[in-house]
Amino acid sequence: MRHFRNMRIELLAALLGFSGALAGCGGSQAPKGTEAPPLKGASVSIAAVGDGAILPVVTAQLGEWQASREAVCVVESKPVEVSNLGGAQVLLFRGDRLGDLVDAGALAVLPESLVQPASTADSGEDGKSVEVESSRAPDQDDPEPLQFSDVIPAYRDQVSKYGSDRMALPLGGTALVLVYNRAAFDGPGNLDAAKAAGLTLEPPATWKELDALARFFEGRNWNGAAGKDHGIALPLGEDSEGVADACLIARAAALGLHKDHYSLLFDSDTMEPRLTSPPFVEALQGLAGLKTSGPPGMESFDARAAREAFRKGNVAFLIDRAEQAGQWGGAMVKRVGVAPLPGSERVFEPVRAVWEPVKTPNRPSYLPAGGGWLVGVSATAAGREREAAIDFVKYLINAETSNRLRADRDLPMLPVRSSQLGQGLIDPRSTPGVESRDWSEAVNKTLVALRVLPGLRIPQADAYLADLAKGRVEAVQGKPADAALKEAAQAWSGRTKALGTARQLWHYRRSLNSLVTLSKPPSR
Repeated sequence: MRHFRNMRIELLAALLGFSGALAGCGGSQAPKGTEAPPLKGASVSIAAVGDGAILPVVTAQLGEWQASREAVCVVESKPVEVSNLGGAQVLLFRGDRLGDLVDAGALAVLPESLVQPASTADSGEDGKSVEVESSRAPDQDDPEPLQFSDVIPAYRDQVSKYGSDRMALPLGGTALVLVYNRAAFDGPGNLDAAKAAGLTLEPPATWKELDALARFFEGRNWNGAAGKDHGIALPLGEDSEGVADACLIARAAALGLHKDHYSLLFDSDTMEPRLTSPPFVEALQGLAGLKTSGPPGMESFDARAAREAFRKGNVAFLIDRAEQAGQWGGAMVKRVGVAPLPGSERVFEPVRAVWEPVKTPNRPSYLPAGGGWLVGVSATAAGREREAAIDFVKYLINAETSNRLRADRDLPMLPVRSSQLGQGLIDPRSTPGVESRDWSEAVNKTLVALRVLPGLRIPQADAYLADLAKGRVEAVQGKPADAALKEAAQAWSGRTKALGTARQLWHYRRSLNSLVTLSKPPSR
């Protein structure tokens, strides 16, 4: 017995001696938890491209990252332009600026391993794994810290990519929805009158049904107040938010985005504009015709004016960005319903130039502003700056930080994660009257539709849309829709030629995420 006890003592002593030797290798070992953060002393510069609205929202989230990394963030106080990014390593931008940034070579291509679980290796073109230049924070033990599989597919696979390259990560989304005053739908007098007219008082499945309901509600006194009530409030005039142009493209997409084709705005083989095609002409005619079903002066409304008209309580419908839910209800509109935009019972096939009927309404979703807000890493960032930039980008889009971003009232954004979308309105108190379940279902159906079309993302996308806006406003003011669209198409062709047709075609095909392109654009 004593023999075995002596053996145990000797073995214990040997083990203690061995562990001591390990501790002595390379000097004394610091106690666990006292290691310096891997980014201690690093500095990262952050800038917004073109639009600085995102800056206060992101600036409010800097403290935790700086404290946990013992690093420094320097935020440019004013937005920068693509031609002069000022040396920023992290770039915040709307999706419609992606083409400009890619064209200038301003963005680094992000490795897929950045958004994959830690155990999943990314493969480069030669089949070898690609090392991600980013440091894990001391508390970053989750094997999939970004939980990127939770990101809605449209943002995961389309909005944040340009072709097969992941150029950015999504911060917040945007989408159009149909908003309606439930009082207009529930009034007994309206129910009886609608039945007599062969109409059903429910959210319309097609744009034709919406037109008919808007005409039905126009001029009826259904809210109990003095004066006439109206069918719909739409931004039909000049609109800096872009909602008016988005309404036109969304309606044209229902008519013209065929299941066998990816392209809507241009011919993806020639870069010829499709603005003069029947879907766009019919869509513009339909929107212009709705000016007789809205409040006086609606032909000059922008998005803000349309919301204000709806909040007065005597308008049945509104089309708006879903993240603006806090601007719909109030004292005069106590119950606000929300539905996806309507579709079309027929769709145009562009090759044969024929209309085809569909069994269920064609309802592709159109996402304005290229889909929403993105964050990317500058192509010039290198070494420790690049390492810090990538770490900061990951921090911004993780589930916890992104939840705080979308809760900011200064810049409403839609969630881009399925788990957050399922939570409904983040603060129902700030969206009086809006039915959270309706809102959540409508946005979910919009963002996870079978076909989701991010807004134009090619170089000078904003200028192309300005050309379209000019024609749209002229048509609302009385110019024939086909003539207005013909002039817009000519402006598009001239703009494309000036920028280089082959290069713009490369960008357009690349922006669709589904067509084959070379890895680099042709020269101008």
